[in-house]
Amino acid sequence: MEDSQYDHLTEMDLQLEGEVRHQFANAAIWSKFISIVVFSACGLMLVLGIMGGMRFFNSMKRLGGIGYLFGNFTGTILLLVILFVAAAISLVYYFLFNFSRKIKSALISEDINELNAGLRSLKIFFIITTVFSILSLFNTIAKLVW
Repeated sequence: MEDSQYDHLTEMDLQLEGEVRHQFANAAIWSKFISIVVFSACGLMLVLGIMGGMRFFNSMKRLGGIGYLFGNFTGTILLLVILFVAAAISLVYYFLFNFSRKIKSALISEDINELNAGLRSLKIFFIITTVFSILSLFNTIAKLVW
């Protein structure tokens, strides 16, 4: 009979004991919660953005003349920007959701490949969020300087 303390990961000189498993399980739960909240917020942003874009489009039409000319252009641009931002945020948080799914699967099946795939997804998530943070920081500094 197989001992319940035995880990298949010990073959790779990596052993996940009780506390580490518990921390990974908690990380998986919280990362899934955070990613689902962000996905919901992106959906809400899309709905409210489309409603706001249509309202902006209609108010530009009521201006008449040049407002009507720019109304078509700005409404479409606004909708495309909102769609792009929501898609980018959803893509980034998909990696966090994927981390949660893979880690949970790795803890159940004790598969080193699933664990590596989950940690790789977390690495990609952190790389992308770090790049966005650095770009945001540079943007803020540039606005303060100029």
